[in-house]
Amino acid sequence: MGRGQDRPLVFIGDSITAAWGAVRAETFARHGFVARGIPGETSGQIRARFLRDTVGARAVHLLCGINDIAEIGGPVPDRAIAGNIMAMGRMAFAAGLPLTIGTVMPSDFWGWRPELRPVARIRTLNGWLRAYCAAGPARLVDYGPPLATEAGALRRDFTDDGIHLNGAGYAAVEPAMLRALDAVPD
Repeated sequence: MGRGQDRPLVFIGDSITAAWGAVRAETFARHGFVARGIPGETSGQIRARFLRDTVGARAVHLLCGINDIAEIGGPVPDRAIAGNIMAMGRMAFAAGLPLTIGTVMPSDFWGWRPELRPVARIRTLNGWLRAYCAAGPARLVDYGPPLATEAGALRRDFTDDGIHLNGAGYAAVEPAMLRALDAVPD
């Protein structure tokens, strides 16, 4: 495993996390990362499996919220998403796990849910994530700058459907991710 670790750094999330571990498998293997993403899951569903999926981890990278915004299981208020993230933060800290939280990836759902215009909600949630991480022990990794257009959408060269990253998208965010996770204690 990366840096001589015998315990993985667990990425927990949805389809974006699941695909990340497959598309960037070499990076994950080299650094001792394990992707535990389940497509279609909302922050509440990720919260329900958080402890089980992080057993034995040396640290956790959390990425969630886009499926709540996309109303996969119906409308979810922003305060409920924040509550789920705070609950996962408490679980991580109680278990002694360093936590890194990724901002919600930019999207305007152009190819998937064109009736939803999520840019404002993503910006709001990401603003809350920045404040939450600044006020506590969780680290933030901001995935927006390398991926977003000026309007807040996911750049089309980084996606095939307006929400999921392609190989170029994962490669674009990998430097920010590695910088953030490199600072995680062993």
